[in-house]
Amino acid sequence: MAARLDLAERLAHALRRQEHWQLDELALSLLLLALALAGCALWRGRQVAALLAHNRALTQRLLRAQEDERCALARELHDEVGQNCTAIRAAASYILRAGAGDQANVQASAASIAGAAEALHAMVRSMLRRLRPPVLDSQGLEAALQALCDGWAAQHGIACHFAPHAIPADLDDGTAIAIYRLVQEGLTNVARHAGARRATVELRADAHGTLHLAIEDDGHGLRQDKTEAGGFGMLGMRERVAGLRGHIHWISTLGRGLRIEVAMPLAGVAPRWAA
Repeated sequence: MAARLDLAERLAHALRRQEHWQLDELALSLLLLALALAGCALWRGRQVAALLAHNRALTQRLLRAQEDERCALARELHDEVGQNCTAIRAAASYILRAGAGDQANVQASAASIAGAAEALHAMVRSMLRRLRPPVLDSQGLEAALQALCDGWAAQHGIACHFAPHAIPADLDDGTAIAIYRLVQEGLTNVARHAGARRATVELRADAHGTLHLAIEDDGHGLRQDKTEAGGFGMLGMRERVAGLRGHIHWISTLGRGLRIEVAMPLAGVAPRWAA
């Protein structure tokens, strides 16, 4: 009987020790969990802070771009509009002062007014195209891109071929203007930096609801580190594409030109590369 009691006491003592061990393990587990949660919160906080800083930088860049555009428009208005308005005012004043026998000079002044008015009209059309191309609203993206490529080729003396294929007629406005601006920025880079003789713009939609854009030139090309660094207007293009859930890649080697490839989902279609 005594042996049984002794065994029971030993068993009870062992169980009490086991309970203490379990409580110690629970406390340790809770401590580790708390540390893990604190680490996750710290990592998440840093991630949010980095995202906020990135967004602030993007906002500042956007504001600078808007201000640069306003300054450029202000200079054009001051230089071109002011100059032509002064010419019109001077010619009109002469006509008002001229006598009936001064027909030749009156006609010359009238011709000067007509020329200044035509210059003003051309400048206004150019400014409107920069702000928003009218043909984009009246005839759609394909016609707007064709006009853009033709006008760019005539202005810079560089051949430019536009190759559209299966572009949806009901393309949403946000995607259409983004594509137009991407082509505009890409061709601007070609004219400024490439030293190219020819450029090609390709635009097509595939059966999976993805829009593909390619801008290619036969110019100097860029080193890979230059394309990754985001110079030559690449950062703005990358941000514009990212805003539409798209991907953009630069393919280039020195002396062999540059090819920009963009893929973005059409409105209402989930990107194929999404997880």
